[in-house]
Amino acid sequence: MSITLFWTIVLVIAIIIEAITVDLVSIWFGAGAIVALVAEAFGASQFIQVVLFTIVSVICIIITRPLSKKYLRGNTIKTNYDRIIGKHCLVTETITADNKGEVKVMGTLWMASSLNNETIQAGQYAEVVSIEGAHVVVKKI
Repeated sequence: MSITLFWTIVLVIAIIIEAITVDLVSIWFGAGAIVALVAEAFGASQFIQVVLFTIVSVICIIITRPLSKKYLRGNTIKTNYDRIIGKHCLVTETITADNKGEVKVMGTLWMASSLNNETIQAGQYAEVVSIEGAHVVVKKI
C-alpha cells in the first residue's frame, strides 16, 4: 500500500468518525493526515510524514480540545435546583470530614458535605458551592 493511500484512508476514517460522533474526537487526526499528505507531495520521507502527522495532531488537540469542550457541551441539563448554587444556607446538622450533615436552603433541607472537608457546626451559615447527586457541597462563610 502506498503512503498516499494510507494518509488518505486515515483522513477519510477521521472524517467519517467525526461525522458520526459530532464531538470533535477525530478531526485533529484528519488535520494531521492532510499535513502528512502535503509533505508526501513535496517528497518528504515517511519518517518526516509520521512526525508531522503526530506533531500537528497533538498541537490541534492541545489548542482546540479545551475550547471545544467548553462550547460544545450539550449534555448539561439545567434544573430548578441550580438556582440554589451561591445561596446562603443554615447548617442544621454538623458537617464533618467523615459525615455529611444537613443544611436548609430556601426552605428545603439537603444533605451536605463541606468543600474542603472542614467541620461546620450546626447553627452556622454556609454558602452552596455545587450540587453533587442528591447532596450539596457548601463552604463556611
